[in-house]
Amino acid sequence: MCCCALAPGSAWAQEERPIHIESAPLADALADLSRQTGIAIGFEGRLPARRSHRVDGRLTVEQALARLLAGTGLEARRLSPTAYRLVRAAPVAPLPPVRSASAPPPQGMADIIVTGAKREEPLARLPISVAVVQAPGDQGGTLLSGTQEVAQRLDGLTLTNLGPGRNRQFIRGVADSPFNGNSQSTVAILINDARATYNAPDPDLRLVDVERVELLKGPQGSLYGSGTLGGVYHIVTRPPDAGTFAGQAGLEASLATHGEMGGSAEAMINLPVVTDRLAVRAVGYAAREPGWIDTAGRGDSNRSEVRGARLAVRALAGDWTVDLNGMFQLQDVADSQYVYARHALTRPDQVAEPHDNDFALASLRVAGKLGDMDLVYAGNWVDHDVSSTLNASDLSQAAFGVAPPSLYLEQRRNRLFDQEVRLSGQRDDGLSWLAGLSFMDVRNHFSGVIEGARDRTVATGIQGVAEFAAFGDMRVPLTPALSLSVGGRLFLSRLEAEQGGRRTRVEVSVTRSGFTPSLALSWQAGARDFLYLRYAGARRPGGLTQTSARSAERFESDELQTFETGWRHTASPSLTVNADAFLMTWSHMQSDYLLTDGLIGTRNVGDARIYGIEASIDWKAASAWAISAGLVGQSALLTRTSAGLRVDDRHLPVIPDWKARLGISRDLGLLGWRGSMGAHVSYLSPSHLSFDPGLDRRMGDYALADADLTLRRGGWSVRLSGSNLFDCKADSFAFGNPFTLDRGPQYTPLRPRQWTVGFTKNW
Repeated sequence: MCCCALAPGSAWAQEERPIHIESAPLADALADLSRQTGIAIGFEGRLPARRSHRVDGRLTVEQALARLLAGTGLEARRLSPTAYRLVRAAPVAPLPPVRSASAPPPQGMADIIVTGAKREEPLARLPISVAVVQAPGDQGGTLLSGTQEVAQRLDGLTLTNLGPGRNRQFIRGVADSPFNGNSQSTVAILINDARATYNAPDPDLRLVDVERVELLKGPQGSLYGSGTLGGVYHIVTRPPDAGTFAGQAGLEASLATHGEMGGSAEAMINLPVVTDRLAVRAVGYAAREPGWIDTAGRGDSNRSEVRGARLAVRALAGDWTVDLNGMFQLQDVADSQYVYARHALTRPDQVAEPHDNDFALASLRVAGKLGDMDLVYAGNWVDHDVSSTLNASDLSQAAFGVAPPSLYLEQRRNRLFDQEVRLSGQRDDGLSWLAGLSFMDVRNHFSGVIEGARDRTVATGIQGVAEFAAFGDMRVPLTPALSLSVGGRLFLSRLEAEQGGRRTRVEVSVTRSGFTPSLALSWQAGARDFLYLRYAGARRPGGLTQTSARSAERFESDELQTFETGWRHTASPSLTVNADAFLMTWSHMQSDYLLTDGLIGTRNVGDARIYGIEASIDWKAASAWAISAGLVGQSALLTRTSAGLRVDDRHLPVIPDWKARLGISRDLGLLGWRGSMGAHVSYLSPSHLSFDPGLDRRMGDYALADADLTLRRGGWSVRLSGSNLFDCKADSFAFGNPFTLDRGPQYTPLRPRQWTVGFTKNW
């Protein structure tokens, strides 16, 4: 397979010119060379996990390639004035350790390699709408801590704001409900090719030692199966490097303007156990986020703590790579973050409503060559526990017969086992293909207990889903510039569920089979423009849900299909423009909703239609200035409602009609320090909470501004940043506790202005 950079051609590739490339992983260094010189570099298979030498001076392309490839066992063969292929060479002496780069090189979009589509492919020729945000590291990038920061910088991604570890992700307006019920999530969260969630809320993993985040927009059913109606959110961590030792340690302190102090610590160590053969990479972190909701008698009550660690082992043997990964994160939130008055950060005294989100994952990935084919096995196991406590005193007597004061304790235990094996290949004539088999087994346990003078279990449920599937994708060149991609997934799934309350119990067992297709036509219109048309779909299984504390009923499967067209324009290695238009139809839409007793049920609400446009531009000027901007406009409406359902506002919940962002940054030098400074502004238009007329609230319509300054010198880096600089207190999410809605409207204000200062040491 091709796993290298691709950039526009250049007529002067053989002339001497200034080239500056810091030491970096080989794939990143080659991508940087491609960006600076305009050449294309190809390689069949997987590049060695090696770091390159630093290249600096006036050189020809071939001289620069020779220096980058020294000690890697590869050499470059010229195919044309603007294209080279890497081939195996006679073994050479090992590459000596080289210190990590300290300053980020210029970034373009044409050479970004995307792995979320199950193959390493340049973004520039992928016929899928994809957004990528680079995290900080050897190659620079955007400062990220979690999903909220990613959502501000990726067009098409929207989050609820119930609180850390309780939020739901939505992509391209595919939003079914703000509530965390029994329906499967519309977005599949992946970590290094491993599926991480099924129907649990976003674990909000801290992005420590992460390489990038990829957002595959639109249904991805042909590749990933059920639960990808909106798309895929893919976190790619930095793998162990068997070529050099590296270490990092960092400390941060933060202060919320209307809150308290917080802080974080993180550390990473990369240890080559056997040079070029075996390496271990370990990451650990802990953070205390300041609270800002002033609950009378308890001060800033909604503080949170998070602790996590990750251990990765990589073994290399010829063309084979084995990756073993384990990780966990424990998130504890002391209280909820809603208030009863708009734009307020205070509320009267009430009992604490803590929340926990504990996530653990273990995965094994084996990749190598079988003749001319690439083989990948990926298997993972996930243990995800989510618990919430809410004040239920207002409804407990009437709904459940428990005298107040009382609390509602909800616990969800999610187990996921997912594995697949796939083969892929590419011929010299440009034809490429992928074929695989997968098996996923999910077990979810749910319980709801009213705790008072006497405890009472008011809801229990067990759900098991097993899915077998065969999937494939083939890209056929019709002409040198025109390609046709055809894909599909044949699946057989079995759902077994048991749900009930105090007096009744309902069981269901359903077996389904079907085929999910995808089709794309792409056109490389010269060196600068890439256009595509795409059709794809995805499905979600039905299940059982509470209808009250005494009964349960079944809801049906739903299906979403999309038609989209996209255009990517690369005017130079430092300027790219993307534009997309899409239309989606959603049949038998599932939606979680609030029952009269405060519990959450699921129902089919009808059919929906979603259409919209997206546009973005990324520009890196020679003067060290960079601009990144994006605009999303979308309409998401119910077109038909189910019998008996009354809806005042047919807009799908949570989703704004407009979302815009603008980021400006500049590389700089100051007294021997190198670094960058930047500012980012984002805007979300108004949206609403729910289809339920009695619960619906207006929210959104706000802008956020952030700024940061980072300086690096001699392995040290210093960072100063500010978030929500205008101290906006707009309502970001109009829901908090379903048991206390009779007290009046609820609002979730944005986190107030917060300042952060951090120090990092690299070895």
